[in-house]
Amino acid sequence: MLTNAALRSGLRPPTATVHRQLGHVRRWRNPPVYRPLVELLTMEERHLIITYRFDRATIQELCTQLEPDLMSAIRHPTGISPQVQVLSVLHFLASGYFQTTVAVASGMSQPMFSNVLSRVLSALLKHMRSYIVFPQVEDLATVKGDFYALGHIPIIIGAIDGTHVALVPPPQE
Repeated sequence: MLTNAALRSGLRPPTATVHRQLGHVRRWRNPPVYRPLVELLTMEERHLIITYRFDRATIQELCTQLEPDLMSAIRHPTGISPQVQVLSVLHFLASGYFQTTVAVASGMSQPMFSNVLSRVLSALLKHMRSYIVFPQVEDLATVKGDFYALGHIPIIIGAIDGTHVALVPPPQE
């Protein structure tokens, strides 16, 4: 522990909190560095599809398209790369895990992941029209007919992720 005399003479450890006339200044020995725990290029294709529900080419295209929106959010050189941001959010959306679990797996804190989630979802919403296309009114009859021919399910105008969920009304009592 340094005494007040030692602090006045200029002997300060790198991590010491230094009080000055203008206020409280904290000096860090090393700035925080975020080390990504996810790496797109080293993962097997099968593992990518299981973890993120997309193949490598689609993820890279998505990262490239969202990068301008996500780069503006990085305030300092130790910020989280757009690729890690996109992969973390895709993992969260594909898995249904809690934010804390995905954040730890991605190498960041839960509050940081919450901010990343907000930024990536906002960027995705900007580009939504290039990925999600709804049929026009004049095309509905054709789309219904195609779905009926495919699976003999009437009055279907779209599908998400190829999953069919039966909606059953509650019993009348």
